[in-house]
Amino acid sequence: MAAPQKNYRALIIGRQSLDEELNGILSGYGYFVEHCRTRLEGVRKFRSHKQALVILDIDAVQGGLPERLFRFFRLVRENSIVLVASESRRQAQASRYLLWGAHDVLDLPLDRDALNFTLSRTSAYHRSLVRSTFFKNLLYFGATMIPLWAILLYYVLH
Repeated sequence: MAAPQKNYRALIIGRQSLDEELNGILSGYGYFVEHCRTRLEGVRKFRSHKQALVILDIDAVQGGLPERLFRFFRLVRENSIVLVASESRRQAQASRYLLWGAHDVLDLPLDRDALNFTLSRTSAYHRSLVRSTFFKNLLYFGATMIPLWAILLYYVLH
């Protein structure tokens, strides 16, 4: 498990019982956990804080157009991880959200081992995404600086 540094934010949108189950585990991974009961309140909080991890209850997803909700999360923060929590009887319905941008589906009631596996996998994904973004920016800005270095070198040598 990661050291609890509380440097990432997690947002749970849905019923209160979901928050009670996830709060301890997410805090152990170093997340500062926020909870919203409604979808609208969750969207507003996500827009203002841009949390790294969002866990949606399946009932909160079904309020309106789910594809717009997942697109919204991608537009506001491109590298946020969105998980959907559902009961096993609604697993098929929740798995279709994977096509629209959810990273994984959490089974309710929560199995701690499965949740730890999912969170460690999403953490590794998030780290690799941040690392690739860093190297992409380094390459881009390094390539754009080549003409400036050439001009500077030219003036220094002449």
